[in-house]
Amino acid sequence: MKRSIWIFLFLLGVGAGSLKAQLASFNFSAASTTVSGWHNISGDPSTGIRSGVMNSITVSSVGTGNWSAYTGVCAYDGGGGGTYFPSAVMTNNWFNYNGTGHNLAIYNSLVPQFTISGLNKDSTYILRMTGSDGYSLISNPTLYTVAGATVYASQSLNCHNNATQGVTFQHIAPDASGVIKLYLNTNSSSDIACICGLQIFSGSSNVGTPAVAITRPLNGAILPEDGNVVITATASETAGSIAKVEFYADTVKIGEATSSPYTYTWVSPAPGNYQLTAKATDNVGTINNAIVHISVESLNYFWSTTGNIATGGDSSFIGTVDTNRLAIRTNNIERVSILGDGTVGIGTKDTKGYKLAVNGTAIFTKVKVKTAGTWPDYVFKKGYTLPELPELEQYLEKYHHLPGILSEVEIQRIDGLDMGEQQMTLLKKIEELTLYLIEENKKLKEQNRQLEEQNKRLDQQQQQIEELKKLIQAKK
Repeated sequence: MKRSIWIFLFLLGVGAGSLKAQLASFNFSAASTTVSGWHNISGDPSTGIRSGVMNSITVSSVGTGNWSAYTGVCAYDGGGGGTYFPSAVMTNNWFNYNGTGHNLAIYNSLVPQFTISGLNKDSTYILRMTGSDGYSLISNPTLYTVAGATVYASQSLNCHNNATQGVTFQHIAPDASGVIKLYLNTNSSSDIACICGLQIFSGSSNVGTPAVAITRPLNGAILPEDGNVVITATASETAGSIAKVEFYADTVKIGEATSSPYTYTWVSPAPGNYQLTAKATDNVGTINNAIVHISVESLNYFWSTTGNIATGGDSSFIGTVDTNRLAIRTNNIERVSILGDGTVGIGTKDTKGYKLAVNGTAIFTKVKVKTAGTWPDYVFKKGYTLPELPELEQYLEKYHHLPGILSEVEIQRIDGLDMGEQQMTLLKKIEELTLYLIEENKKLKEQNRQLEEQNKRLDQQQQQIEELKKLIQAKK
């Protein structure tokens, strides 16, 4: 029974260890310091290459030229502190100085600050790191970048007086030599970049990091001034929980949300270009960032749905400046297309060369068709030869359509008809029909006149017959 309990406890311990298969932990300082469970790498990386080995994994600073010193040093003890890593780890750090011009410690793929070697090139690893300082120089933000088989997206951390936060890189594959490079950089607004400690786990370890994304506004969005910008982010973590999501405009914190949905309304930002950052922090202090870039433009140069000012059509317009079509959508379905050649399609993108193509029904209260042909008033002028009705009858029996009117076969062949031309042709036929009716009316009047004359003569003859009958009777 006791043996079974020990086996169970052993297996439980193995299982628990596999959750965080920590391979090595390194802390960085100027003077040698001892922290339980951590391998200390001491000295100044700007004056010599410093390295340490733990569990066959070697972390080493790269050439001294890859470090930028402040007052001759890149290592400092007693400048920070906190709880993300043990306090004795976070108290000391190495740093990379950006210079008075803020341009000495910017990321350069040829200039890493650390190498991590002794790794299995066929495995993946998790790297967790943080920095903390209390200098007058500002390390907000510090940018961490790792490169192995590929270069992974940088993560940023505000290290100035940082106590509880760090960054984690998941599933990092070493290069063909089993090496991962680590970059410690600033941006154009930070004075220094710093690092206190680095932990290395196997890639299958259950070491969580937040997954965060900005869903609104979209990257590259152009927004009008005098409006509010609603920033919305998603954040989650499989192995932990999200404590908060902070929102930054460039390096200035503008708000935060502590529960989903993670959203913040930035009220009426001034015109300009902004980098919006959503920084998600989990329950143990690990952070991850999502970034989009937007522009807020003055209404003098921006089309607003509530009215515009100073919009000269030659310089401010809705449309494209290349050969791509302009699409107008509702419900995210394209309804109207203006092609690069200026032709317009409603319900279709294929105008077949017509100035306007409509796929569907249309209704008008008035349509004006301007024709280029001769209006058929010439039918009523002297000299116009009206076709004889027998000839017209023969034509209809042979062709089954009026002369000048398109047949069914012709309509199908030309895929439509010219409304203006057909209106003129129909008018011509109506005018010819009018002439036929006038001519028939004349004939009918003449026939009626002749009938009246015949009836008069018949009446006279009848009277004469009646008179003859009377004479014959009288002689009898």
